[in-house]
Amino acid sequence: MTHPLIIRRVLGDRPFAEVGEPRTAAEDPRHGHIVVGGNIGAIRWPSLGTAAIDRWPQYRIGVYRADDLSCRHLHHSYWPVNSIDFHPSLPLAAVGTGRYDGSWDFDGELLLVDLESGTVTTALEERREVLAVEWLDDRRLRLQVSPEDRDSDHAFTHAFETVIEREDWSAAADRIIGYRQLIGPRVRRVHPPDAEHAHDLLRDRGAGATVGWTLRRQVWAAETLDDGRVLAALQGARLECWRPSGELQWAVPDLDGGRQIHVCADQRSAWVHVRHTGRLTESGWRRAGNLVQRIALDDGRSLEEFDPGHAVTFTAGRGGWLAVREAWPARDQGQTVLLTPDNTEAARFTLPNHDFFAARRGSEPLFVQRPEGQAASGRQWVVAIALEETDGSPSVRRLFPLEWDGDRTMHLFAGPGIQVGNDALIYAATLHDHRGLLSQNSFVVRRRLAGGAPQWVYGTDQPVTALDGDDETVFAAHRSGRIVAIDASNGSPRWERDLHVAGLPVVPLSLTVPRAGRLLIGTVDGRILDCETSTGP
Repeated sequence: MTHPLIIRRVLGDRPFAEVGEPRTAAEDPRHGHIVVGGNIGAIRWPSLGTAAIDRWPQYRIGVYRADDLSCRHLHHSYWPVNSIDFHPSLPLAAVGTGRYDGSWDFDGELLLVDLESGTVTTALEERREVLAVEWLDDRRLRLQVSPEDRDSDHAFTHAFETVIEREDWSAAADRIIGYRQLIGPRVRRVHPPDAEHAHDLLRDRGAGATVGWTLRRQVWAAETLDDGRVLAALQGARLECWRPSGELQWAVPDLDGGRQIHVCADQRSAWVHVRHTGRLTESGWRRAGNLVQRIALDDGRSLEEFDPGHAVTFTAGRGGWLAVREAWPARDQGQTVLLTPDNTEAARFTLPNHDFFAARRGSEPLFVQRPEGQAASGRQWVVAIALEETDGSPSVRRLFPLEWDGDRTMHLFAGPGIQVGNDALIYAATLHDHRGLLSQNSFVVRRRLAGGAPQWVYGTDQPVTALDGDDETVFAAHRSGRIVAIDASNGSPRWERDLHVAGLPVVPLSLTVPRAGRLLIGTVDGRILDCETSTGP
């Protein structure tokens, strides 16, 4: 194999996949382009107990060819797209972005996107939410912008309208529009078009494609079965099952979607969990709630389910044991439910001051124990639940402090991990302070289960979104889109590759290694990449 990572097939692919959920879309029939502003969503859950991942540019601007719907250019944005309009004669689109930050400011920017070259010009000198853009003619661009901050009169009901004039917009440079040019008459604030308009446009344009457009978002978990089928839990589906042929066998729709998958020991069913948000549906208002459900893998029907009364996470042990644990501290301390490999309840007990630890393939379920009380500076511990004790409350055994460098004072967030062999744990971690993510302060570390002595540390700038592997090689997926294959014995990188589909970058969100040489990757934009790997450079 000439390349250490080859994508053999893409499940869940469709037109306009790169932008996630479309919010705004416009078509330029003169130059044959479709521009879409979308949201690919968050890349972490729950809010505690995971690697700190912030300042994530979750919005996308895609430039597509109208004839074959291929994506020509893809750009990141820190703010949602509010408005798109095409220049009357140039292959140029004005894109207004922005939103209220929830505290004080209305941030955003005006982007000028060259549809041919893909070059993006940031036209405003300072950040400001741009609510609407409209070309009046070749020289004049009308803008509606929000006030600077909420302290302005009628900040949430009115905006300012101005017209910017230039002789040649194709020669516009970055930050050419100053603050004073945005001063204009106060007008009634316009609202972005309903996202359904964008959905309808993409659905209509994708109708003639081999696979039409459907809304898919974050693939939070993906697993394989011995018979070759692939399972996925994603935003929009509690669980779905793909045949070895690449055909979707069945899916259990759910707007909020499943977060984790625990395949039962007999591979005839799987547990999933969902945190439902309150929302208005076609049948009326649906209350917020939580669901833990076991689903039959032959047809997707429900076998059993319960509401734990709070959000949960799954932590599994080898052999099929499963601990269903509250996702974050609740006012009323939730109970942890321990299920045996045959899906019977072995114990129900309170596990105070313990956080989720996404460690796979552990001999026993693993958690991170927080400092008790308000001692924020106290040590966090990696702990294990003793599976052999199922009468009453199983004992919790401390293994080692989560932090391996006792001289550091910044908070360490535990990321995903795996147990290798019977004596070591490899996991990701990120240091964080009040200023945000720090350079070279994300890690993958290997530690002995007995005592926690670090055997190696691999440092990186980008937080790890997913991690899996075997006793030989560990694969770490990063927020940047990079996949790194790490030698499990010494921590040296075997190879590094930026993940691309059809020449465009994608961000891995979940990852599993079914066997040596195969890697299954769930992406933020709702696709599942079935890959072949090697350990060579």
